Amino acid sequence: MERLDGSSAVPAQLRGGIVALGNFDGFHKGHQAVVGRAVDRARSEGRPALVATFDPHPVRYFKPDTPPFRLTSLDQRERLFAAAGADAMLVFRFDGQLAGVTAPDFVSDYLVSRTGAAGLVTGEDFTFGKARGGNQALLMVLGRGHRLSVDAVAPVIENGEAVSSSRLRDALQAGDCETATRLLTRPYAIEGAVEHGDKRGRTIGYPTANLSLGNYLRPRFGIYAVRGRK
Repeated sequence: MERLDGSSAVPAQLRGGIVALGNFDGFHKGHQAVVGRAVDRARSEGRPALVATFDPHPVRYFKPDTPPFRLTSLDQRERLFAAAGADAMLVFRFDGQLAGVTAPDFVSDYLVSRTGAAGLVTGEDFTFGKARGGNQALLMVLGRGHRLSVDAVAPVIENGEAVSSSRLRDALQAGDCETATRLLTRPYAIEGAVEHGDKRGRTIGYPTANLSLGNYLRPRFGIYAVRGRK
């Protein structure tokens, strides 16, 4: 699994690949369906499978004062993409320059020229480009012009409602771990360095480890049963 900088040309051995394109924060069931389609297509066509993500999240650029909302770090996403069968993670740094790139230029410059993509897979509601000027319909048109196949994956429906990062955040902020686990297909996890705390755990017979949440979403305040590992 390779991590690639989206501002540079993709290495020759990874060009001509099928690219899953999205934010993929949380990598829930809906994201897994998009990446799974890209991996399946890549394997059937004998091509590399790449997952393209954005970091920092565009919301952080446009609304820097937004409270922490991240569900997964870049390192976590890299491991999750690798486990899903991807050959590389392509990271587009979301800054002022990328925010100003129009949808047609993003496709021609970033996806075709720099990445050398042969096909794209996105969710049906994916938007991209300056002022979110690109959607699935435009992507189809641009794809035809660049001989770039485009696949749209329908939302995954869970209990009558689409699985989404917003729905996952709502579940965590409500302390609904059962729903969060179901949407993720795994328990919610954070990672970070253990910090010194008030050492209260030793007074009640339960060892504790203090982790800074940093940019992670704050789940509902409470006491949770967790598993930890180095």
